[in-house]
Amino acid sequence: MESLRDFALRPLRHYADFRGRSQRTELIAFFALIMAIGAFHSLVPAVASLRAVFWISVALHLALGCPAAALMVRRLHDTGRTGWWALLALPVPAGGLWYDYSILKGRPFPVPDSADPLRLAAALLSLALLVLLLWADDPEANRYGSNPRHDEATDDDQSA
Repeated sequence: MESLRDFALRPLRHYADFRGRSQRTELIAFFALIMAIGAFHSLVPAVASLRAVFWISVALHLALGCPAAALMVRRLHDTGRTGWWALLALPVPAGGLWYDYSILKGRPFPVPDSADPLRLAAALLSLALLVLLLWADDPEANRYGSNPRHDEATDDDQSA
């Protein structure tokens, strides 16, 4: 039985592996790890300059972007869908980097009202992708490989 730490760190070990399938547990544990890193990152402005905060944010986006994208693609494969659906997530990191860049340049970030169509569209795309990522897996093997959840059970049975 794997621990949550193993599930959270697995995407970092499979940094750019867009093939195969991943379980929901892996997705949830990795994004919990990303949220913990984001919480720590939110403390950085108290001890660093805006320029340092911007570059730390860029480094985090670059370091965690590829494993997050690969995990989303593998998770979509686990539900029997093509990984191209992961492109629905593009507005989120783009908006975050634009926000950080605006602060770095000393320009106040224009906060749109809640009826802003771009903000609403990005939120709906993110919600649609979240539903697809949390969808139940294909219990049998599909065109992307065998079910990783069932593979662990058979591996344990064979070793016993």
